Amino acid sequence: MSFSTHTASLLACGAALALASSASGADNPDDRWLHAFVLVQTGHELAEQEIWPLAMANYNAALEQFEGLATDFPGFEPRLVNYRRNDLKERIQHAAESMNAGEHDLAMNYEDVIETSRIGAKSRYRLDYETSYQYLVRAQWQLQDLLDQSSEKVVAALAKQKAFIDEITEASRESLIRMPDGALKVHNIEKDFAELVQVEMSALPTYQAPKAAESGMSSALFPDGLVAQARGQWYR
Repeated sequence: MSFSTHTASLLACGAALALASSASGADNPDDRWLHAFVLVQTGHELAEQEIWPLAMANYNAALEQFEGLATDFPGFEPRLVNYRRNDLKERIQHAAESMNAGEHDLAMNYEDVIETSRIGAKSRYRLDYETSYQYLVRAQWQLQDLLDQSSEKVVAALAKQKAFIDEITEASRESLIRMPDGALKVHNIEKDFAELVQVEMSALPTYQAPKAAESGMSSALFPDGLVAQARGQWYR
């Protein structure tokens, strides 16, 4: 199996894990173990490619999961959990020693992407589309910013993850729009985030320019969704 194909399968596994966690409605040690295992395997794949900052980011995220598992569920496979914790600490040290100067920022930035997208995906599978979209827009932007400053090798290694984050972000956006007051919530999330990162809304990867409003109002000032929203509230 190729590197990219295997990474794609790990991402799919992670998505399925989030869905399973949602269905159970409770924090589950088996789910946490599987999530951590996916991070470990992704870290191994990246380490084999000698992309050390990304490998270390996955190892750090996995270690955090196993540390939490040991604290919250001390009776769950303690020997295996401790083995994973010790093994990951050694791998993190090796990755850190193998990194070039200046790559530590890349590792930390990628850890942020992992955590932000995790919260966004988890919220989506819990049907909290508003929270999901808030986090996934941020993850999408964080990842794009990281890629803009990275080598071609890093860009290629993260291509499948970018596609996954783009897809789930757009899905959460569409799900939120279909909810009551959804168009307004989407508009506010995009507006607030655009102001936060100091860009035009049109620069956001998921932004869709509004079409001309049937009311004849300026679509720039009154996007279609907001006009429809206002009409619905007026006639209630």
